[in-house]
Amino acid sequence: MKKSIVVLSLLAFSITAAIAANNQPGLMKQITPAQKKLQAAIRNEMREYLRTDGMIEKTSPATTTKAALTDEQVGDANSFGRAVNFIGTVQSGVLTIAPDCTPDPAFPPGPNDHCVVPSPTGTTAFTFPDMGKVLIPGKSAKTLICHWQTPFSTVVYANGTGVYQGTARAVLTATYKIENEVLNTPGLIDPNTGVAFGGSFETALASFRDGRSLQPGETQVYRDNYTRVCLGGLISKRSLMETYGLTEDQATKFFKKDTTITLGLTGSTRFVTDASMIVGTRFVGD
Repeated sequence: MKKSIVVLSLLAFSITAAIAANNQPGLMKQITPAQKKLQAAIRNEMREYLRTDGMIEKTSPATTTKAALTDEQVGDANSFGRAVNFIGTVQSGVLTIAPDCTPDPAFPPGPNDHCVVPSPTGTTAFTFPDMGKVLIPGKSAKTLICHWQTPFSTVVYANGTGVYQGTARAVLTATYKIENEVLNTPGLIDPNTGVAFGGSFETALASFRDGRSLQPGETQVYRDNYTRVCLGGLISKRSLMETYGLTEDQATKFFKKDTTITLGLTGSTRFVTDASMIVGTRFVGD
């Protein structure tokens, strides 16, 4: 990994002259050989990640352990003392930011992959709500579905404006659409929206946020692959009752029914010329 950082850094700095030569406020106007090498290096790094850190979905039956203590004592009495069960994984497609989104025949995009050409103004926003999906079979968990969320990203910043920029940034958030037949119960209203659930609700987990300043002509490389692990859970019996207004009976029934989780990515960048981002999440239950 250290070697890949060095290679990416050298390639990123090699495009600085090309940015200045294009004399375009914001980002490059033309794709240079150095830029193509940089994009290839990022693709290769992502390919290596997918090859060595891919996830295989596993399921196992939940065990039964009675919670004997209170929330005040242990924080979450519902799941206390229960074994952790691996109940599924989901991995997003690859989100690429590049001046040239022409598909690479050697690394063709998958059905959930997306590419975004950065805006000439320097600020680029994106939202892709369906980049991966997983089924959590009913009775896989008793009261808690936890997340082990890991983003993998490489971001290249470049300032071709000719003046100092203090607000370069990259922000990525993973969104999760939760679908369950209990959320179709007649008269069940989402207290957060004031309307019926219609079978689903959405929640989100921040993946990474980076901000920095750039001198004229400066290029920097940022990488992130830190895991965010469950605390309160992506879904819990308590949150279904306290946040989403389900009764205890409805919340119990929720975990007995199949749940489909759809992973999406949303975010924005500023003065980012190239990037590759992916989020993988493993789910465990009690």
